[in-house]
Amino acid sequence: MTHYLGLPLTVRAHPRARRVLLKLVPGRGLEVVVPRGFDQTLVGDILDARRTWIERTREAMEARGANLDGHPPALPGTVEFRALGRCCRVDALHRPGKAEAVENGPRLLVRGPVDDPALLVDALVRLTVHKAREFLLPRLDAASRRFGLPYSAMRVRRQRTRWGSCSGRGVISLNAKLLFLPPELVDHLLLHELCHTRHLNHSQAYWALVASHQPDFERLERELTRAVTLVPPWFR
Repeated sequence: MTHYLGLPLTVRAHPRARRVLLKLVPGRGLEVVVPRGFDQTLVGDILDARRTWIERTREAMEARGANLDGHPPALPGTVEFRALGRCCRVDALHRPGKAEAVENGPRLLVRGPVDDPALLVDALVRLTVHKAREFLLPRLDAASRRFGLPYSAMRVRRQRTRWGSCSGRGVISLNAKLLFLPPELVDHLLLHELCHTRHLNHSQAYWALVASHQPDFERLERELTRAVTLVPPWFR
């Protein structure tokens, strides 16, 4: 079986797996991870038993724009960095070997083997993460000073679900996907995480602190939950 419900299907054994795990992965489809030595002829029955979950999860992911057909996303023609107020044209230039993306004035130039779009997209992803770090660090510093909420360090990663997090040591991790959100939502997310340096929970005291700096926080929180649709498929 190479497909299930029209989704590309991959079954792989993992030495540390203790049970069967099903995952829907953008760009790859349905993945089944099984323990080493597992009888893979049983996978079909497991999928049938979990069919409702697979269909429901697929519908929710595709509604958010996830590509589950197994084909990597193509290189976009333009990229809109809403946080920066910029829309950049993307140009591809064929060059054998390793792909790289650079800024060239108002354009993003991606150089690499044009017959391998996955390499070109990976290069554009790396450039976007770099741009996110350059933008978010001074923005977080300014917010920290403005609200009087110090933090110890910042990390920028391409997280799958969370927009950000804060550790007990005051280390704030931010999602590079924030670059695709409007500035108002970025600034609210920074406030959200900075308030966690005082309250590492979502208690009444935490929300009172958020409200003291942003009275309209409830609307912004709702918009953040829907903002994943603003992230282009090639960066998800």
